[in-house]
Amino acid sequence: MSETILVVDDDEGQLEFCEATLTLAGYQVKTAETGDRALKQLDAATFDLVLTDLMLPGKTDGHGVVMAVKSHYPTTEVIVMTAAPTLKTAIATLRDGAYDYVIKPLDSDAMIAAVRRCLDHRRLKADLEGERTLRRELETAYQELQKVERLKEAFLARASHELNTPMAELGIAIQLLAASAANWPEGEGRKCAEKYVDMALQGIAQLRKTLEDVLVFVDLQKRGAMGKLEPVDVEALCWEIVEQMRTLWEPRRLTVSVAFQAGAPPVLGNRDLLAKAFRHLVHNAVVFNREGGKVEVKGSFLPKHLRVAFSDTGEGIPESELHKIFDSFYQVADYLTRKVGGMGLGLAITRRIVEAHGGEITVSSRHGEGTTFTVFLPKTEA
Repeated sequence: MSETILVVDDDEGQLEFCEATLTLAGYQVKTAETGDRALKQLDAATFDLVLTDLMLPGKTDGHGVVMAVKSHYPTTEVIVMTAAPTLKTAIATLRDGAYDYVIKPLDSDAMIAAVRRCLDHRRLKADLEGERTLRRELETAYQELQKVERLKEAFLARASHELNTPMAELGIAIQLLAASAANWPEGEGRKCAEKYVDMALQGIAQLRKTLEDVLVFVDLQKRGAMGKLEPVDVEALCWEIVEQMRTLWEPRRLTVSVAFQAGAPPVLGNRDLLAKAFRHLVHNAVVFNREGGKVEVKGSFLPKHLRVAFSDTGEGIPESELHKIFDSFYQVADYLTRKVGGMGLGLAITRRIVEAHGGEITVSSRHGEGTTFTVFLPKTEA
């Protein structure tokens, strides 16, 4: 839709000239012979630009039109027409809010050029104001998001610490019960007690692991969470993790391999945290795999980074879900939570650990074929 312009002039010939010229240029044009009539039109409709003569009959002259427009219609621009411009009148006109002025007798090319400059300026100003408004809205939303994130992590930290004490007491009580049951006479009662004690110990172990994950997730936001850094042999660490999980992957008849490029350099980091991150990746590759599938851990090095890829031959992840998987408390589908348990913190923790080491983690997946998580860690010499 073309811009609308109101032309104000008591000279009928000038009005006709302006209306014809601006209409041919593609603008919608309205006219008024006096300042008072101009103000009535401004009350009745919205205009992008007012082109007004300075010398007008009646109570409202051109100066009054300028003042009224800038006071009541701040998004409307004004160009003044004058037959006898002086430095004083020009400065006063611009100070009152007019964008520009054109000299009578009017030249069509000069007038159109001034109108286009003015309307281009108006569009740019509107765009900038829109960007400022959007920026303010984004900043406000981001601050609210940060506030919610801090509250969430404060709650997690407090809840985890509060649960640790009764969990420790419960663990001690179950161990004492187990020791007592060991002295019971052989029979069904003892077997039943030992069975339920084992179930309780497994539940305590799972709960302890969940609380540890929550505490690590929260602590990684704190300064000094990395602790002491030292060179870490990542290949040896991966072999250690695979062996620790043998009881998890052997019953599923998985083939698990670790292969690193010869001479893979160490990385500078916290070995315990890196072990936690890699354990999550190996664990996912095992539990989300198909029975009899493969898990491969491959290491290679780039000029400044060690690259470690964790691949499986499992169900894969839908492409629409890939951008969410590193979010905290997220799992790709509810049935996965029911299948393997957990709070959906594993990958969020992994990403925080990797990024705390100055690295990056990426994911690629094909639904039904498998998933590969790739970790990039700076080499020690880098």
